[in-house]
Order: sequence, then C-alpha cells, then structure tokens
Amino acid sequence: MIRVNLLPRRREAKREGSKAWVAVLIAAALLEIVGIVVVHAGKKKELDDQLESNRAIEASIADKKAKVANHEAVKKQLAEYQAREDAIAKLQSGRTGPTAMMLELSRMLTPRKLPSIDADALEKLRRENPGAVPSEKWDPHRLWLIEFKEIDRAVTIKGFGKTNDDVAEFLRRVTVSKFFTDVRLVRTEEKMEKDQALGVTYSTTVFELKAKVKY
Repeated sequence: MIRVNLLPRRREAKREGSKAWVAVLIAAALLEIVGIVVVHAGKKKELDDQLESNRAIEASIADKKAKVANHEAVKKQLAEYQAREDAIAKLQSGRTGPTAMMLELSRMLTPRKLPSIDADALEKLRRENPGAVPSEKWDPHRLWLIEFKEIDRAVTIKGFGKTNDDVAEFLRRVTVSKFFTDVRLVRTEEKMEKDQALGVTYSTTVFELKAKVKY
C-alpha cells in the first residue's frame, strides 16, 4: 500500500488563495483611489470654472460700476453747463427782450401793420374765430397809451381810445401777439372830455389791461 501526504499542498493552496484575495482587495482599493482622484479632478475643474466665471462676473460688475459712476459725473457736468447756458440766455433775453417788446407795441400802433404772429396761426384764427383777427384798416391814432409798467415780466398797460371798438381792437392785437400771453382787460370806463380850444365835448373810453410778456 502506498500513502501520499497531501497536507503541504493544502497549505500552499491556502497561501495562494490568501494572496489572490489580498491582490483583489489591493486592486479594489486602487480602483477606488483612482475613482476618487478622477471625481476630485472633475469637481476641482468645475470649481475652477465656477471661480473663473465668478471673477469674470465681478470684473464686469466693477467695469459697469465705473462706467455708471463716470456717467453720473458727466450728467452732473452737463447739467452745470446747461444751467450756465440758461443763465446766459436769461441775461441776454433781459437785455434784448424789453426792446423787442417796445418795438412790438410800436408795430401795433402803426397804420396797416399787424402784431407779430405766425402766418399759419393767423390763418387758423381767420377760419375758426374771425372776430378775434385784428383789422388792418384800423386807425391806431384813435388810441393813446398813457402808462406802461413791467414788473417781473408782468405788464400793466393803461390808455384811452375814442370808442370801445378802438379799445377792443387794441386788445385783439395784444392777445394775438407772440410777445404777450395771459392777456386780460381789467377795466374800461367811458369819460366825457371837453376841448377848451374848440369848445366841444366828446367821450373817450379809458382802459387798463394786464398781461405777461414772453422774451
């Protein structure tokens, strides 16, 4: 009878099995580490991209803030320039306006002359309200001005005409003139006058009107 001892081989098989299992565990650990590294690399790239995007947004915001700040400074400067121009225009208007207004009054009291009014506006007035159109046939010598007063572009004009119609004609002329606005007749009063030289008595219509001047 032959006997074979198998115990050493069993031990070797166990050792080989243990080595294989350790190798599997090591490989699994390595794969896990590689997976972690790959995932970490991907997340780091996402973080870097997000940080880069945030930096770009912050830079854009800072640039826009700088532009807005500069825009406000420019607007303020333009407002200052406009205020200076308005002040200069007001001073210039204060120098030339009264002269132009007095020339307009002279024009109103000149035979066959009409007040300064836009031709289209005059034509529209003729169509819509003919009674408000001044007459070129009116004789300005039928009316006299005895007082003209202006305070802060508010004027008071006093005078008298031979009849109510003469006062009404002058009122129409002031109303349509581009130099006056808010024209209103304050009062009229009929008075009897006597010419001592001729020995005749006649009536006149005293009037007072107020308006605002535009210049």
